[in-house]
Amino acid sequence: MKINSLFKLLILVLFANTFIGNAQENYSITNFDQLIEEQSTQTRNQQNFDSGEIENLKNLVFELNPLLVVQENEHAKMGDGAPKLVIVPSKYLSNISSLKTELQSVVLILIKHSSNNLYTSLDLSSIKSTALKYVLIECDFECNVSNIQNMLENTSNVKVLYRTTTEQ
Repeated sequence: MKINSLFKLLILVLFANTFIGNAQENYSITNFDQLIEEQSTQTRNQQNFDSGEIENLKNLVFELNPLLVVQENEHAKMGDGAPKLVIVPSKYLSNISSLKTELQSVVLILIKHSSNNLYTSLDLSSIKSTALKYVLIECDFECNVSNIQNMLENTSNVKVLYRTTTEQ
């Protein structure tokens, strides 16, 4: 009888781990430049973005907003008010875990990912922000959904976007 109960418990634990692992990695990755194009209705519908959300994203990325810039052992706040955006090179991503209070109003984290760190994993588990909705990965190399999927860990409940840019 004990063996039967132990076997059932083991099956339950394995099933729960599989379910949790699959749920954690259930996210979509969207090309930011395609999303913000005027005629991107198909991309917008496939990725569940409405026009208001896209305008908000464009505002966060292209307009002046209070922001934090994170570097090696320091960070700088720019602008008045609570920061809405964090800009961080991928090699310093783990450094933002020390910014618990500053992160509470952050909606978008822009990760500048360089070809020098091409095989670096981007673990988002250190980011503790209740307001965070988006992670935008800017690559200085040609990146795609497959590259981004292979880099990311612990995405939780954020929408992941990417773009290729030559300005790093």
